[in-house]
Amino acid sequence: MRALGWLFAVVGAFAVAAWLFGFLVLTQLTTSGDVPSWFHAVGAVGALLVAAWLFLDWGSLSQVGKDQTVGRSFTAGLLLLVGLGVAIAANVIGNRYDKKWDFTENKHYSLAEQSLTTARGLDRAVQLRAFFPTGSPGERNFKDLAERYSAESTFVTVSYHDPYADLLATNEEGITSANGTVIVRAGERVERITAGFGEEELTNALIRVTSDVTHTLCAVTGHGEADLTDSDGPDGMGLVFARLASQNFTLRTIEPLKEQPAPEICDAVLVAGPRTDLLPSELDRLAEYVTAGGHLFVMLEPMRTPNTAADMSRYGIRMADDIVLAPGRELTGMGQTSIGLGGPDLAAHAITEKLRDLVAFPRARSVGAGPAIEGISVFELMNAGESSWAEVNSLVDPTVPAQPDGGEREGNVPLAVAVEINDPAAVSTRRAADAPVAPSEGAPVLAPIVAEAPPELADKAGGRVVILGSAMFATNMLSLAGDNADLALNSLAWVRGDTAAITIHANEGKKGKLTLDTVGMLVSGLLSVFLVPGLAVLGAVGTWMRRRQS
Repeated sequence: MRALGWLFAVVGAFAVAAWLFGFLVLTQLTTSGDVPSWFHAVGAVGALLVAAWLFLDWGSLSQVGKDQTVGRSFTAGLLLLVGLGVAIAANVIGNRYDKKWDFTENKHYSLAEQSLTTARGLDRAVQLRAFFPTGSPGERNFKDLAERYSAESTFVTVSYHDPYADLLATNEEGITSANGTVIVRAGERVERITAGFGEEELTNALIRVTSDVTHTLCAVTGHGEADLTDSDGPDGMGLVFARLASQNFTLRTIEPLKEQPAPEICDAVLVAGPRTDLLPSELDRLAEYVTAGGHLFVMLEPMRTPNTAADMSRYGIRMADDIVLAPGRELTGMGQTSIGLGGPDLAAHAITEKLRDLVAFPRARSVGAGPAIEGISVFELMNAGESSWAEVNSLVDPTVPAQPDGGEREGNVPLAVAVEINDPAAVSTRRAADAPVAPSEGAPVLAPIVAEAPPELADKAGGRVVILGSAMFATNMLSLAGDNADLALNSLAWVRGDTAAITIHANEGKKGKLTLDTVGMLVSGLLSVFLVPGLAVLGAVGTWMRRRQS
């Protein structure tokens, strides 16, 4: 039997190594999440064979142990075992007292501020039921995300169900897809996530099931404005504003000439980059809405809508028919009129103070404070820097080079303003349509446009206006660049007076993630469990053999 000791050692060591491979690697690949029981038996038999070898050859091993080289090797092996024990203990403690730190520059593995505010502000229990095949990449990714929410709020509880194995829960929730479904439930309110499963989708679902208030955003239409529901075309704004529909907002289009917006109807009115001027009577109705305590958000492109831009003077704002240029600030590939804003370009205001990335303006007109009007407070939000100027002359005469000339505004040209109406009487709401207008010489005399008389709105302090000298920055083509989407959404939140909604919003487009598939996990496991340790062992054996030969 003693002659068979070495065979016991080889077979036993191989069996133990196979068991370790199954325990450390196969558990990540099997749908059951565990190694079959017979595989544990293989490990137990291997351990018994190694023990038998030690018993049969103990005398020979004790003689070998007297060799100094063997003694040193035994000491090194003992230190290796101690190190392995420390690593195992660290992993056990880490699993029991899980704590994560995110050292990435853009906090790729942390919740966005909006998500943190939503999770920490929960005032009722929210149950998440996730239906993914056990061990699938979808389940692992969602577990990692859900853990971040449950770590921020005790109101969030999560349960996981395999749609193939847990048929009772699957039928109870009406799950028909094996690709993943998440049920978000708070009391009687239920939301289903069937695609995406990212931070933005989960945060929006939490908002919908826990918010008791709905809002209406009224978008002015009829002048070539951007489509707020179009998320595919480059000129649409759906990637920004259609997101509001998933946060208890209703998007509604209005024509001011046919309908007088009122604060009871519209939480805010948006004028999103019109291509043609609003009529004077339409501008009057918007002013009446503002003086009744309404909230107006306007984005005007340069070289368009000169009359609409000029009408903003009634709110204490100065706009001109210009385009802002800022040498040295151009965005790569976007031409001379593009501007990248950030840091010192942004004023200390609620709308801009949380922005951290650049704001990309592909083109913009100047928007700044005009002559002071008592009862109206105007705050300039951002400027294009010291090298900037508002180009006018080259727009009038294309033969004139684009350079700062006399009469053009130079240095720190403002691009956006926020306005608070403290005294509604300070805003002119005269009926521009009723004002006499002398026709130009030789121009035909047109009949006045007859519109239905709007209802009288009671004056109320507290109206707000935000005006930006660009609309393209919020289109689908650029909304995911830098903090563009946050600038648009925070402007809307401030103009409505909803300071809690001024935040850094969840944006999966700005986060990079590494997801391993089954093959990637296998390769990673082989590298970490066998290849790297194996190379270390081979190196040690080679060193030992060279010393023996010398």
